[in-house]
Amino acid sequence: MIPFKGLNEGKYLFNFQIGAPFFELFEESLVKIGDVEAIVELEKSSALLTIRFDISGVVESICDRCLDTLELTVESSSQMYVKFGEAYDEPSEELIVLPNDANDINVAQLLYEFICVNIPIGHVHPDDEDGNPTCNPEMLEKLDQYLVEDEHEGDQEDDIDPRWEALKKLVDNNK
Repeated sequence: MIPFKGLNEGKYLFNFQIGAPFFELFEESLVKIGDVEAIVELEKSSALLTIRFDISGVVESICDRCLDTLELTVESSSQMYVKFGEAYDEPSEELIVLPNDANDINVAQLLYEFICVNIPIGHVHPDDEDGNPTCNPEMLEKLDQYLVEDEHEGDQEDDIDPRWEALKKLVDNNK
């Protein structure tokens, strides 16, 4: 929570250390463990609040390839605007409307969303300097054992369903 009622116009800095207890607040959280720092700058003016979020740290995830845990770097800079109106509303991704009688703003949901959106899509251990994977070698060996290679790559033309072949002729005739 950031209390803004009673603050003079100007800029104010808030620092949040985000860890496992924070992520436990969210049901079915994408992140369970992390060490993230969020610096939140609140700029209060007579008409609105401008909130800037600078987030950096690491979160723990599972490697998509070997299923071991790995740390993913999360970095984000975002900005939100807060206006005042009759009732709470979120008319856009960057604008929040708070009731006129609001005294503070809860930024926990915003911090959580900024962290989750900035988690890299691929959760894979990085390769070492030589280009070799740093994943669990036992798991990589198991994956290689069960890898199925397509032996009929050159024979694909022979395996075409005759119905598709008839449709292909129709398409070729229309050209």
